[in-house]
Amino acid sequence: MTDYDAATQKLLKTVKSLQLPPEFSPAYDMVSMVKSFRVAFQNPCLRHCVLSQKYERRRVEQERFSAGFCGIASYTWNQLFRMDDGTEVWCLKMITSGEYNIGNHVWLENVFTGQPLDLTFDQFIDSNGKYVEIPYSKIGHYVSSDFAFRRAYKFANYLGIDLERIVFENSLRALGRR
Repeated sequence: MTDYDAATQKLLKTVKSLQLPPEFSPAYDMVSMVKSFRVAFQNPCLRHCVLSQKYERRRVEQERFSAGFCGIASYTWNQLFRMDDGTEVWCLKMITSGEYNIGNHVWLENVFTGQPLDLTFDQFIDSNGKYVEIPYSKIGHYVSSDFAFRRAYKFANYLGIDLERIVFENSLRALGRR
């Protein structure tokens, strides 16, 4: 089993153990979606379409397939998995390179429990080959998910999901709550 596969298994275990309200009824299976995301991160054509090519060769050589996908994956998850009225279940959190030594990074935080969900945690490896432990609850700031994100739309489209339509519908539901 590769390190990438082991990280995928860790994510699957995390998603299976999430504490969610009983009225949350997702349109997609979260475990299957983690698997789909992780397979998609490895696709060379998709990577070329949505990622900056600056560090691409090194990422692939080191099998750090999730690197570069933090914002794309987090935004996509945030939009896909919401309450029926469009209320967020996961908020986007972000750090910038000046805030913490891993550089810019985006992850999710469960609005009900505060539990982090970092779909790309395995992109950060220390000099000993261990995952960098990120103190999620102590760093970062919340960012809005109310914007059009073309690279995330391409990513979701690769998975067979019309994310642009979902984002539009989420916006309409949010207007209905006001």
